[in-house]
Parts: sequence; structure tokens; C-alpha cells
Amino acid sequence: MKNILFFCIFLLVSPIVLAKIPVVKNGKATGRIVVDQSNPVNKQAVGILNHFVSQISGVELPVVQPLGMPQKGDILINRLAESQSDKIAADGFRILADNGILKIEGGSGMGTVYGVVTLLEDYLGVHCYAAHAYDFEKRNTIELPEYVNRTENPSFRYRQTQAYSIGADSMYKIWHRLNEPNEMFAGNYWVHTFDRILPSSKYGKSHPEYYSFINGQRRPGSASQWCLSNPEVFEIVAAKVDSIFKANPGKRMISISQNDGNNTYCTCEKCKAVDAEEGSPSGSLIRFLNKLAARFPDKEFSTLAYLYSVAPPKLTKPSPNVNIMLCDIDCYREVTLPENQSGQLFMKYMEGWSAISNNIFVWDYGINFDNYLSPFPNFHILQPNMKLFRDNHATMHFSQIGGIKGGNFSELRSYVVSKLLWNVNCNVDSVIQSFLRGYYGAAAPFLYQYLKIQEGALLEIGRAHV
Repeated sequence: MKNILFFCIFLLVSPIVLAKIPVVKNGKATGRIVVDQSNPVNKQAVGILNHFVSQISGVELPVVQPLGMPQKGDILINRLAESQSDKIAADGFRILADNGILKIEGGSGMGTVYGVVTLLEDYLGVHCYAAHAYDFEKRNTIELPEYVNRTENPSFRYRQTQAYSIGADSMYKIWHRLNEPNEMFAGNYWVHTFDRILPSSKYGKSHPEYYSFINGQRRPGSASQWCLSNPEVFEIVAAKVDSIFKANPGKRMISISQNDGNNTYCTCEKCKAVDAEEGSPSGSLIRFLNKLAARFPDKEFSTLAYLYSVAPPKLTKPSPNVNIMLCDIDCYREVTLPENQSGQLFMKYMEGWSAISNNIFVWDYGINFDNYLSPFPNFHILQPNMKLFRDNHATMHFSQIGGIKGGNFSELRSYVVSKLLWNVNCNVDSVIQSFLRGYYGAAAPFLYQYLKIQEGALLEIGRAHV
């Protein structure tokens, strides 16, 4: 009995030491990477893993084909087919470690790459704060945890933000699991595509009837919209869409979206009647998109709900392969959406769209358009707003934050937004403090205090808009 009591007390007061498996020991590789490199995503994952293993220790791990039984110290990288995914999203992954063998199983997208990034960041202590700003400890021994069981899926299937680091360092986009429009949208046709698809410079003079009827006349132009009730417009657009997809094999999404102008939609008798019936100018737009979606059922069509078209239609539901890109450009950004009138109106529209669609892309503006360089410390609104988007069926998200070099805490903002795009439930305060320590070093606590002072001042301003 005394021995049992002593053992229990020992467990309570002794630190729990988790076993580690060395893959590099005293400057020599003791582990292997087991992978089928015929898959380009797997090959990229191997390259990233060995690059940082080499940066840390000076050696690379041998790479072998998955033949025979794995051995202790092996890192198995495997990209799952969609039929094998078992609740792992395209960019999601599972890290399993048991008895000295670590597996990274990725979804059909970039899962294995993002699994490797997580292994490096969370278990090997590698951090990427900005372009060419990496932090890790050089050492001649690298150890893996012996037991891990971790599955991650992104909060949004498409994750876009603005950061100068994306263009300056190709690894930054990969590390922070970001997307760019040309990766998904055929021919890079994304947002404000009306004039690109049906150029007014080509058709405006010969066919003014293709464009908006405003104040008693047709008004072709780069800011004008289409006459969406004109059957010729539909057939020309359908033919153009077909040619774009044929020129971009492998892509299945395109944006068919209004030009960047407000109140420039068509008010001819037919369009006006549709919009009156639907209670919003989005009515004629969604009916047009639904026809395209029916013509190309294996493709996905994104369209803007922006300015005049932000309110959802009353009667017509978007087809499942019609993606609604919902923009909150008119909302104040000092406080969260529910805390100001402009945000409350947007939420009404967002909830209306989410009641009729599960395919929503939110374009959010966490930016001060008046001056990119001036302080705008609204970090406190990022997570609550993103959670609202996620809860209202947003599966894609673009956080427009400026992200220019020399902007106010540009690197920090890009870092925090990227973390939230992947995991909307992350601990934002911990993310901020971790970044400040890693990027600014000893100045971190003073900069954190400075941010909080700025935030308090911004909140005082924000209350004026409530």
C-alpha cells in the first residue's frame, strides 16, 4: 500500500516526459521520408520538409519509396484520394505518430504540404513571420514526438488576403496556406468581369441594347452592366464561358460579376419587372447565373453581391453551383458588424443569402482606405466577424487588408488574418503575442501595450458610429 501511495505521489509531482524519436542525431540522419514522389504535392511537401531539416541541422533525410515495412524514425507522407479522405478536406491533413513512426496524410488538395508545415511549426519550432523572416534553432539533433493524433481542416476552403510577403517570398503563401485567384478561377476571371467578357469597346456601338438602360437610354461603358434579360447577351456570354473553360483545362470556377459601379444596372422594362418581383437588383443577376449554371452543371459560377446587388432576391434561390461573393464595403470597420448600424444592415443581407445558399464567398475589408499608413488597430474585430461569416455558410473568404510594405503593423495583420483564415477559433491574443516575440524580440511587450492603447482609442471613435 505504501509503495502504491508513493508511486501516485511521484506521478503528481514529477513532470511528464514524452518520448521523442530522433530523425537527425549528432549531425547524422537517422530517420527517412517515405513517400511516393510521383504526386507533385507530395514532392513539394518533401522539398519543404528537407529544406528546413537541412537549415536546422545541416543534413537532409533520405527519401525512399513506400516499399516494405516502415521503421522507427520514418516520416510517411501520403496524399489521400477523395474516396479515402474520411472527413479530411481537400487542404486538410492528419498527423499520426505511434511507436516512432509518424504519418502525414493529406486531403486531395494541398493537405500533405500543410501537414508538413504544421509539423515544422508546432513540433520542430520553425516560424515564418514575413518574407524571408524565419525563426528556428540550429541544432545537430532533431526529434519527433512519439505520439500524436491530430486532424485539421480549414475554416474556409479558399483563403485569400493581401500581404507584400506573398509576392516577395514564394514560401510565405505556402506556409500560411493562402490562395490566389489565378489558382481557382479559370483564366483569372474573378470579380468585375462583365466588361472583360462582353467588352463595351467591342459591342457598345453596334449593340448598345446589350448594356444597361439608365434614365431613358442605353449606356454602354466599362462601368455599365449588362441587360440581363436580353437572350443574345446570354448566348454570347455562354459561348465565351465555354471557350474560357476549354482554354483552361482543370479549372472549374469562373466569376461572372458586375462591373465596379453603383446603380448602373439595367432598368429596361423586362429587367425592372424581374427586379421588382424579386425585391432587389440581384434578382435578374441570379436568374441569369442560374441559367449559366444549368448550361454548365459541372462548373461553378461566382458572382458579386456588391453595392446595389447586396440584398438577396425574395423568390429565386441560387443554384448549388452558383457562388455568392458577398461584400461588406459599406460597413464601418472600427467595431464588429453587430455593433454598428451599417454592419447590422449587412448582417440582415448576409442572413438572407445564407438562408438560400450554402455557397458564399465573403469579401471583407479590414482596411483604412483613406490612408494605408495610418494606425488602424482593429485586430479585435477580425475573429468575431470571421466567425459570423463562417456561421452564415461562407466557405470562401478574402480579407482585404492592404498588406503593403511599410504599412502600420502590416506583417502582424497579415499573419493574424492568415491564422484566422485557417482556424477561425484560434487564440488571437496568443497569436499576436507570439508574433511580436518572434518578430520584434525584446520590444514585444512594449509594442503589445502600444497596440492596446491604439485599440482603446479606435474603440472610442467606433462608438460614434453605433
